[in-house]
Amino acid sequence: MWPVALPPKPLGDPAPVGSVEVRFPRQKSLLGSFLQVFSELLFTSYFFFWPVGTVLWLALSPWASGVCSWKALWSFSTLYTIQLFVYRPHLKKGWPYRWLLHGPLVDFILSYHDATVIREGPAPDPKGKYLFAMYPHGVYGVCRAFSGGIGCWQTLFPGRSCWGSFGAAFFLPGIREMSLFCGCLDASKPTLERAISRGENLILLPGGIDEMNLTDGESKDTQLVMTDRKGFVKLSIENGLDIVPGFCFGEKWLRGRGLTLMGFLDPPLGFVWGQPIKVRQQKPVDEKYLDEVHQQVAESVSDIFKRYKVG
Repeated sequence: MWPVALPPKPLGDPAPVGSVEVRFPRQKSLLGSFLQVFSELLFTSYFFFWPVGTVLWLALSPWASGVCSWKALWSFSTLYTIQLFVYRPHLKKGWPYRWLLHGPLVDFILSYHDATVIREGPAPDPKGKYLFAMYPHGVYGVCRAFSGGIGCWQTLFPGRSCWGSFGAAFFLPGIREMSLFCGCLDASKPTLERAISRGENLILLPGGIDEMNLTDGESKDTQLVMTDRKGFVKLSIENGLDIVPGFCFGEKWLRGRGLTLMGFLDPPLGFVWGQPIKVRQQKPVDEKYLDEVHQQVAESVSDIFKRYKVG
């Protein structure tokens, strides 16, 4: 059952020289099946944590089981609300333990989806600085699993990386804790620049909510939001981060199962990380150079799609 991933396999044409593929075959054993289903359910359904917590809160109240008094429940709720505004690790270093994203749980998510990940070209320089830009956002964002795990991320890419997430996530019970366990920070520029100064690489979904809303599971066309999204490119240029674009195949067809956001087994997921786009550090950033690098990102994503698309 362990390790979940198969050993990296070198790829030939049409992949660039030095490219490798890692497969995560679906687990067949009883324990393996349980772990991959549990991991998928946890990773995709954490937006339900706060309503589940509300139901549990009511279940413990004098209205239901009476396990807790109203005083105890409201005291806990008040203290939790206060710490949302006082304790703000997402604006600093986040939580030091990021085992949800960088541990084996993610490998089991990928095995649930019978996934394949490709890294184009040789391994990046471990001393380099990178911003990983993932497309498309999708409804459930399962593509984020391709930025973690032991068999995936620790095998293919060096260095320490953190996610930039939308600020509201850190004020939603359950979602806040899940995001911090996954190594997420607030996606504001000052916070991300502090992470860069600590030697961390960045991972972003530049298309954001707008791209998510364009997801159409009935269409073979994948719409990306790229034209007006230059902020991540500017951040890269200002801080000297090479940009590594990536594209997820299959996520747009994922649909939730029953009352969960857990995807069905088909189609299998695939992800391709392109070769790093070299960036020349500038501050202030020349607008012409900004447009040039932004265009390189768009062309790289388009090339990945054309090179590996099926049907």
